[in-house]
Amino acid sequence: MKLKRANPAQVMAASFAVTILLGSVLLSQSWAAVPGKKLSFVEALFTATSATCVTGLSVRPPGDFTVAGQVVILLLIQIGGLGVMTFGLFFALLLGGRLSLFGRQMVMSSFSSEPWEDFWPLLRTVMGATVVVETVGGLLLAAAFWPEKGATALAWGFFHAVSAFCNAGFGLHPDSLIPWRGNALVNLTVGLLIIFGGVGFFPVAEVFERWRSDKRRPISLHSRLVLAATGVLLLLGWLGFALLEWKNALAPLPWNEKLWACWLSGITPRTAGFANVDYGSLTPATLIFTMGLMFIGASPGSTGGGIKTTTAAVLLALIAARVRSHRKVTAMGRRFSADTLGGAVTLTLLAAAAVVTGFMAVSLMEHGSSGGLASQSTFLREAFDVVSAFGTVGLSTGITPSLKPGSWLVLIAMMYVGRVGPLTLSVALLGRTPQPEPELAEESVMVG
Repeated sequence: MKLKRANPAQVMAASFAVTILLGSVLLSQSWAAVPGKKLSFVEALFTATSATCVTGLSVRPPGDFTVAGQVVILLLIQIGGLGVMTFGLFFALLLGGRLSLFGRQMVMSSFSSEPWEDFWPLLRTVMGATVVVETVGGLLLAAAFWPEKGATALAWGFFHAVSAFCNAGFGLHPDSLIPWRGNALVNLTVGLLIIFGGVGFFPVAEVFERWRSDKRRPISLHSRLVLAATGVLLLLGWLGFALLEWKNALAPLPWNEKLWACWLSGITPRTAGFANVDYGSLTPATLIFTMGLMFIGASPGSTGGGIKTTTAAVLLALIAARVRSHRKVTAMGRRFSADTLGGAVTLTLLAAAAVVTGFMAVSLMEHGSSGGLASQSTFLREAFDVVSAFGTVGLSTGITPSLKPGSWLVLIAMMYVGRVGPLTLSVALLGRTPQPEPELAEESVMVG
């Protein structure tokens, strides 16, 4: 694939694949793990994919990695969160390089759905905001970790801040944030970092530009949908988790820990797998509810995965229009284009197909084709981790490390598809040359 002939989708898919491969090679080295815990290449590939695709699923506990190995994971999270091409183009510009139209298309396709008048300020805003938010978050978390971690609190704080903002969910404690379930500063900081990282850079930049500009231009439909959908899903997550688990997994906890558990558990399914509760102890209804939130995920142009909040909003508007027998699909005083509607439906169907395929593949790897009650009893837990992998969330019922290597490869594929995007990956595989479309007669068929 020659770069000049490649489209942005192909370059994006290839850049993530190359980064994952390089990360796998580094993590498979003996210096990346403590003595006696060297990773096999499949384990290294899984970890590198999870970090680059900002997922958080792991087949090894954090204690198996040396400081050097943890640094590699952190770099993969940061690069994967913002996008491989974004980093390369940003540093090229800093060194005085010129950015071609193709380079602009690459970054714009990663962060913005709308044309941006001045490209360099957008890229500068993305990188600058990342540094500021992660620094503030890192210092706050370091202060929270200081009583227990002492001199290592700063490293712990910044590792978790980068992981939270990039919606990765990687932590340095084997029980994630359960030991700090009652710590207000940890839960509040991590939760806000996840929200900021999951909203997307374009809405934040647009709101900021509007705030400092005298013209007060209206905020785009995209940004309004992102902000509205994010608010609704967060509220739904908090209330849903509280209703389903208040008298179950949360029953023995004191009030403050119950509230913080609901707070973080309503946020983390938005593609960041930090947990302050044991997901292996939750009811089936809660797991299914969480799977729905993970499938939707974060917003376009963010560090998260899933089909995205705007896709869910467009589909909801489409359903509402069809139920009311409206020919036009509208929201917030604007009408959606046919391309937007088609893209939302196509993306959702491709995502659903990918998840179902992942279900079947893991089930076959673990249980063969014999079926039986034993495989059915673990199906929900396996399905949960498959959706978590596709949504690049990282929440787990604890079953991932015990899966067979073949199932790990399936989850690796799911994480890659989820981060690159099923629609983007399809475009990358099929190429960019449009085929001529003949004009055909229109005819209706019965549906439903």
